Amino acid sequence: MSMDLTFITNEKEKKLKQRIAELIKNSKELRFLVGFFYFSGIDELYEALTNNPSLQVDVLVGLNTDKTIHGLIEYPDPNVNITDRERVEKFFDSIAKSINSDEFDTKEFYERVKYYLSLIKSGKLRIRKTLKPHHDKLYVFNMKDELKTLKKSVLITGSSNLTRAGLSTQNEFNVEISDHGTEEANDYFEKNWNEAVPITEVPAYRDRLINLIENKTLIADITPFEAFAFVLKNYLDVQGQQKIKESVKELLERKGYKPYQYQLDAVSQALTIINSPDTPNGLIVSDVVGLGKSVVASLIAKNLGKRGVIICPPGLIGDENKKSGWKKYKEDFELHDWEIRACGLENLERTLELVKENNEYEVIIVDEVHRFRNQDTEAYEVLSNLCRDKIVILLSATPFSNTPADIFSLLKLFVVPGKSKISLDDDLASRFRSYNSAFKKLSGIKKDYKSPDKQKRNRAVADYESLFGDKKVEGDKIKERVRYLSSSIRQVIEPVLIRRNRIDLKKDPVYSKEVYDLSEVKNPKELLFELTEKQLDFYDSITKVYFGEDKESRRFTGAIYRPFYYESGEDEFAEKDEEKNREFLMQSNLFDFMRRLLVKRFESSFGAFYRSIENFYKITDKVQKFVENSGGKFILDRNLMDSIYEEDIDEIEKHLEEYKQKLGEGKYPKSYKIYEIDKFKLKEQFLRDIESDKKLFEELLDILKRLKLVDEDPKFNKLIEEMRLLMSAEHPVSEPSRKLVIFTEYSDTAKYLEEKLEVIFPGKVLSIADNWSSSTITSIVENFDASYKQQKDEYQILLATDKISEGFNLNRAGAIINYDIPWNPTKVIQRVGRINRIGKKVFNELFIFNFFPTLMGAEYVRSKEIAAQKMFMIHNTLGEDAKIFEPDEEPTAAKLFQKIMGNPEEAEEESFQTKIRSAFSRIAESNPEVVEKIKNLPTRVKVAKGNKEYSLSVFIKKGLGFYIRTTEDGENVDEPPFELAYSKIECAKDEPRKELSTSFWNSYQKVKEFKFQTKQVPGAVSLENRARNNLDTLLNNPPTSFDKHLSFARALFEDIIDYKTLPDFTLRRIANLNTVTPTEKEITRIMSEFDKLKDDLGTDYLEKIKQKLGSMNSEVIVAIENVQD
Repeated sequence: MSMDLTFITNEKEKKLKQRIAELIKNSKELRFLVGFFYFSGIDELYEALTNNPSLQVDVLVGLNTDKTIHGLIEYPDPNVNITDRERVEKFFDSIAKSINSDEFDTKEFYERVKYYLSLIKSGKLRIRKTLKPHHDKLYVFNMKDELKTLKKSVLITGSSNLTRAGLSTQNEFNVEISDHGTEEANDYFEKNWNEAVPITEVPAYRDRLINLIENKTLIADITPFEAFAFVLKNYLDVQGQQKIKESVKELLERKGYKPYQYQLDAVSQALTIINSPDTPNGLIVSDVVGLGKSVVASLIAKNLGKRGVIICPPGLIGDENKKSGWKKYKEDFELHDWEIRACGLENLERTLELVKENNEYEVIIVDEVHRFRNQDTEAYEVLSNLCRDKIVILLSATPFSNTPADIFSLLKLFVVPGKSKISLDDDLASRFRSYNSAFKKLSGIKKDYKSPDKQKRNRAVADYESLFGDKKVEGDKIKERVRYLSSSIRQVIEPVLIRRNRIDLKKDPVYSKEVYDLSEVKNPKELLFELTEKQLDFYDSITKVYFGEDKESRRFTGAIYRPFYYESGEDEFAEKDEEKNREFLMQSNLFDFMRRLLVKRFESSFGAFYRSIENFYKITDKVQKFVENSGGKFILDRNLMDSIYEEDIDEIEKHLEEYKQKLGEGKYPKSYKIYEIDKFKLKEQFLRDIESDKKLFEELLDILKRLKLVDEDPKFNKLIEEMRLLMSAEHPVSEPSRKLVIFTEYSDTAKYLEEKLEVIFPGKVLSIADNWSSSTITSIVENFDASYKQQKDEYQILLATDKISEGFNLNRAGAIINYDIPWNPTKVIQRVGRINRIGKKVFNELFIFNFFPTLMGAEYVRSKEIAAQKMFMIHNTLGEDAKIFEPDEEPTAAKLFQKIMGNPEEAEEESFQTKIRSAFSRIAESNPEVVEKIKNLPTRVKVAKGNKEYSLSVFIKKGLGFYIRTTEDGENVDEPPFELAYSKIECAKDEPRKELSTSFWNSYQKVKEFKFQTKQVPGAVSLENRARNNLDTLLNNPPTSFDKHLSFARALFEDIIDYKTLPDFTLRRIANLNTVTPTEKEITRIMSEFDKLKDDLGTDYLEKIKQKLGSMNSEVIVAIENVQD
């Protein structure tokens, strides 16, 4: 017998959707046996169903569904021995998961879902769940009675499920059969239907299903207040807490540490970040000084149960007796198989070799990681390779104190910038390029828009116009944009950042209960030391004449630090030559660093300044002699230029001293560039300027002697006066005698003070300028750490540089004297953090003292004005070295003095995270029923409320990140920081719910489809493009013998295009190769460089990155529309 067969493949006009719609028109009954009841399939047939109101639809569901990172999947229930009730519950769960997806998040579904519910309520749509799993796809159409003479039934079977994809968009193979076999199909369906579990026909189940769709899916009705609470809950939920091992908690207490909840929560959050498949393999621990970053990091390490390496500055390694630094933490937390390494380049290289040779090292902890903020140094490149494929824990109290480019450098140590998991868009590199461009423009506008230099002023106005579309510079707009930029960066870094300050602990609803007993930090007191008129005039000359910012009036040339200027004769960036551009910039930075160093030394102490001038004279003299003895050659140590980005001032000066010695011996440093002075365009000027600087230094030494600023140091005399008052002051019976910590930025100042203080307070002064011996560290702990069990009282005064402002407890001291002004406010916080320790209160009040120069005999108010003016002059001379003011602030002398004298405790602000925790805690306390309801709310819910201005805010989750997109006109979409959009959603409990506007769905779709755009693209001469072009050349025209490197070169090329993990220093190595018609020597260099790159990165480094990337899906949580009242 012949059969009437039609094949349906969803190609062109052969769409299953169209054929079913045609059959529905003539059917009285539909009988569908499908894997899963998927509303998108019914939705595809909406028009056909509404046009046949008498139609009966019976759907038999054979499988369940689940949501995975790959989307919705169908699966058979492995347990056939479950009750009917359990089958119903699983079915309901499948329904909720399928509806709460992007496929149903449409205007059409919202409008049509009421129709589907009416079918269920009327019994026109009946659903049952099979007892056993069924993979069948069977569609039976029983024709209307008046058509039975033509055709009783039609059967379609094949691969298509009852989904949008199965009915229209996906290639399928189905066959339509008329009459023949349809009776057997009806019988088969009837048999399974009768054995199945009724869903919609049992009133209790039907009501449950309707209630589930109406209240547990994305169409659920919520109030504005519930939506507000739901946003807060989801924000806090993404910082989910993974449990800490009980054995680690026990270890904490056994070793004498108090188990603070804020520290335990930090560890839990860190473990969640590290172990989540949706986040990078690293994080930044950035609690302010005194809250225990090292303890948190040690707890994380212990919980991970893996072997690792701790990289830190030499001063934080600790002593051999394990009483301080990382050696103490390693011992206390029983990290016995861990290594501790110093962070210098040679140490990093040795550490990299160790880790490459031993795969057991899986974790890298980097303390004071802000030292590695410049990607274009060899040390950063080595650290980057060290962190590849590892769990990375970065410690820094100051991650936001630098430029966006600096922050990006830290993130790049563990984030894949081209496939970012911490931003809604994948390309984190482009995002930060945009941030950095805006930051530079805003900083330049603030600095130069009032400049007397017309060229600078015009550039500032042009930058302002590019940002704001207007030539009239308005300070409020700059301030607002800076705040927006700063908040945006914080939001990007938030998924991988753990940061709390003391204000957070005091205001947090949980933490405040355990950190209530804190010392009060009193407002700083100024110590005014008097200078004669001649001495004060000299003070002015230093900042205006000798080392000022204005190059026209400045006498110091710094020729030996910027030979490129004399060689090229160019005083501007070589825009078309990126390599020369870099050389010019680095040497300009080195010169500015040295100039500012001398100014800061002068402010620090006259004795240190005298020694520095002596040293600078000797270096300049050595250079002059080297030029004469070498036949007109000059060398500049490139490591000296790199060191200004990565090392502290004392270490930089050691490089300077080594440079001087090698010049004197006629040796070349390890990393150097040779200049031939005869080829300089400004040869004579170069030689004259070297001689001029020598004479300038001689002149300064003579003035210092004549003014007796060293022999009869007025600043030191004021110090002694105040110290005697402090040490002799009465104190409460409950408190010990108040010890003192004198901080200075420079070891030269510390040495200068040590010699003089020892005469006045013999045996009472402990100095740690350069002496980091085990015995000295032990003395510090014994005499200044209140938690140390075997305390001693040998020393009353600790003289220290900022090396000790990290990693030491100095809470037996009750006062800090800043002998020189810490121009970076963070240093004050760090210094105070040494004596103000959580849980280790010794004094009720803590004191801070700052020094300022003034005119001898001036009355108090006038003295403060003079002091403010002098500090302001130094501030202006230091330029970007002084980080007192925010980019949006207008500097003045009065504001500067106010900021320097500000209380460091008050400089901290409550974090946005604490604000959210507190707000949600209040809701939970006053409205527990709201919190209970939102526990079970689905995602993608929507609500509207009244407001003065229209806006739509859509909250989105990706991994452990929580983001917001907004539109205020339905067309232009923005990604503002949550903290700036918070006011748009905040509301009271009685805020009425309004209908979604007519423009909602159009706006909502635009918000969901929005892609972050950056106007900043790498220039034609950028490192990235040059490296990429070189690789492209090597891949298309490889030199002889390069075949062995081809696959690795392809990986590098793909990395630069898509993944962007290579640091600038690595890109420069590739970019500096000559790949166009290279000579034999150049080919040898290419081969050698690729051998080294393979060794540094590993031949399979990119494949490892790909394997670890995992999912990068995002999900809408809630949409809140503000409609105009």
